[in-house]
Amino acid sequence: MKRLLYGIVCLGTLVACQREPGYKISGSVPGTPDGMKVYLYNWNTPVDSSVVKGGKFILTGKVDVPTRYQLLIDLSPDKVESYEKDLRGSDVFVDNVDIKYESPSIDSLPSRNSFRRKVKGNVTVTGSPVHDLFLSYQEKLKPYRTRNSEAWDKYLQVYHIPASEGVFNTREGIALTREMNDAQKEITRIQWDFIKANPKSPVSVDVAQNMVYTAKFSKADMDNLLQAIDTSLRETPGYKQLKESLESMAPIALGEKYRDLELVDENGKTVHLSDYVKPGQYNMVEFWASWCGPCRGEIPHLRHVYDAYGKGKDAFNMISVSIDDKEKDWKQALKEENMKWTQLCDLKGWKGEVINKYKIQGVPFCLILDKEGRIIDHGVRGSELDVVLIKYLGDRYEE
Repeated sequence: MKRLLYGIVCLGTLVACQREPGYKISGSVPGTPDGMKVYLYNWNTPVDSSVVKGGKFILTGKVDVPTRYQLLIDLSPDKVESYEKDLRGSDVFVDNVDIKYESPSIDSLPSRNSFRRKVKGNVTVTGSPVHDLFLSYQEKLKPYRTRNSEAWDKYLQVYHIPASEGVFNTREGIALTREMNDAQKEITRIQWDFIKANPKSPVSVDVAQNMVYTAKFSKADMDNLLQAIDTSLRETPGYKQLKESLESMAPIALGEKYRDLELVDENGKTVHLSDYVKPGQYNMVEFWASWCGPCRGEIPHLRHVYDAYGKGKDAFNMISVSIDDKEKDWKQALKEENMKWTQLCDLKGWKGEVINKYKIQGVPFCLILDKEGRIIDHGVRGSELDVVLIKYLGDRYEE
């Protein structure tokens, strides 16, 4: 009887001591001030937090499926606005295992603020096989991301900043854009290869979601991407989000016919986009707004494009569609910007047909249409637009 009771007690103790399945992230970042908070973010939503003491912290919880989070230490608790905050950390693929997160010092952690991102991070994450797979994928991308980033930095200095002041270093801009395009093609190839090689991994869902923001798809591409993910993952939140993201992109999918819009012209008359899209010519529909700084910053380049491509035989037909909801502001911007091509407006703004039919998330945003009115490109700006025009209409820029 005593042996039976002893066995029951031991069994009970063993069960009580067994930890519930979940993750435990043990962090070590020397130099972090005591009391600073460390967060796990799922996009912009914090899902877990802890407090740093002696340069160490512990995060515990449970995930239903391995998920990529951002582990961030907030070094500016007094700041409210996200753009003011000094957030240090990196991505971690979290599974229900023990994970170690280590950096030599707080100054070695990469920053999540755009103005501090030049600081290269030094982080080691161990214990998660899913994270190891994620790292192997990141390593394959690294040379092409570096090439893309370096070309972009040059592009800003050589083309973008001078262009905003009316100085167009067209050849240099085109060369750098082609370099970035080549790097992006390699990135997209690596992403497709990874997904096909790892269809059952949650990392592939994450990679696919990233492709939504960087690649340009036809509807067939969208279907292929969804089908490439194993059926075992199709009820996960990540897959459902991927599907929703692709569905929202359907109106701007490559090969789709443009969707007509009811708009107003400069005289206040109700018109339709189809009244101005010219069959047999290449067309651009540029969505913008008077209050949008980047939109206004792009207009000098659009005038440059119009001078080279917007006139004569085989003209490139340009149509600007504002989403201003105040007609007065739109008209004032037209006076200031001197755009000689077609100007239309959806005065319902964010509640209008432009947003409802095309599901665009922001402006500026353009559609490039072929001679049949089908979308052949979108979201191109600056020299990227020049490269597209040269591809379809030849090089009309003077040396």
